[in-house]
Amino acid sequence: MSVLNRMYRLSTLVGIPKIYEPQRQITVPESTLADFLSFSREQYLHDVRNDGEKAKEWTLVMGNEAGDLDTIASSIAFAWLRTKVLNQPSISLLQMDRHDLDLRAENLHALELAGVSRPKDQLLFVADLIDFHPFPSRKFALVDHNRLSSTFTPEERPVVVAIVDHHADENLYVDSAEPRIIAPSGSCASHITNLMETVDLPPELATLLLSAILIDTDGLKPGGKAIDVDRKAADYLAPKSTFASSVSVLQTNDTTPSSTLYEVDFIRFLSEELSTKKNDVSHLGPRDLLRRDYKQYEFILPWHPANPTIRAGLSTVPVKLEEWAADGKLETEGDAWMKERGLHVLGVLTAYRGATKGNRKREMAWLVRTVSPPTEGFDFDALMERLCSGLEADPALESKEHKKFVNGTLKDTHRTFPQLRVRIYMQNPRATRKVTAPVLKSIMKPQN
Repeated sequence: MSVLNRMYRLSTLVGIPKIYEPQRQITVPESTLADFLSFSREQYLHDVRNDGEKAKEWTLVMGNEAGDLDTIASSIAFAWLRTKVLNQPSISLLQMDRHDLDLRAENLHALELAGVSRPKDQLLFVADLIDFHPFPSRKFALVDHNRLSSTFTPEERPVVVAIVDHHADENLYVDSAEPRIIAPSGSCASHITNLMETVDLPPELATLLLSAILIDTDGLKPGGKAIDVDRKAADYLAPKSTFASSVSVLQTNDTTPSSTLYEVDFIRFLSEELSTKKNDVSHLGPRDLLRRDYKQYEFILPWHPANPTIRAGLSTVPVKLEEWAADGKLETEGDAWMKERGLHVLGVLTAYRGATKGNRKREMAWLVRTVSPPTEGFDFDALMERLCSGLEADPALESKEHKKFVNGTLKDTHRTFPQLRVRIYMQNPRATRKVTAPVLKSIMKPQN
């Protein structure tokens, strides 16, 4: 067991580094998870409005901007841990619009199961801080990602005090983040859980973390995304959750997690329920599908003489293009979304099952928008060529020309949308955004 892990498991550990010495203690009433969230939000916003120095003592715990269940559960749990165990005033900050919660029924359901019935009122969103300039806090803990967005610019230099993630390591904040846990897992919530093994965990929080693990690992099924760290975390959470009466105590140890939890009836039921809600996007139009599961990146292009910065986005959509993006909808809605977000590049990654055999399939649609060049005389055609060449050459993606759509969803896409360059592929069904995002980075910012 590492010193960093023990630091989070034992609040009285001797020799806690200076960064973990207790700050101004926030007295949070002993109550439910929902009460903790409401109280923290009220107290933090009070400090922001009335006492700038007190606001700087808070740590904002942020997940990524996709706003999936893993990122929400991880940020809530890590803020709870820092506040209740380490006496470090911390609050979860969601990088999404308050109303975007409605785009993910699985999130609302899991929060409801955890007793958070009014999340739009009980959670802190970026819109709550939009009127404060400079940004009111300078300490950040990152979960489910490991790069702080340039959006957050406090008066003093921002400090990333902790990272817990399962994506590709961008090798940042190595001197300030403690702990700095970036390791493989099916769900980031599993790493968060393993920091809390000796903590008296509220049943509602255990339920929220368990839900995140189940939805990210397809219910812990063998051969799926779950690895031992996920199974171990789920073994720990299940008997502590609000479903404790439905599961017997599992016989596990630190090195051999149970492999049978996925067979427990309530685990299967909860997994299927969450998955059904996640995949039912029939009520969403093209714009909502593009923004529902979205991440954004900035790249400085070292191969361009002017070293300009471009902005790229990746949208994951659980429906094949033919069902929502045909007849120019991809280009129309993609162009509007790119304009709204100031994007130069947009990748739309679809994931679905084939109608005949039910096999997993994935598509990639890539759009380059030429309206706002990052520097004078920028060659967007060269950018598109570099992007496509890199995608086609990458062995992990296994890109192949799309059978129905190649250069757009219209026969004359280039004439109808002269401002866009479009290329569409079929790809390796196992290559998720976790695979595609590092490939995009390597194309835009080659190491040699």
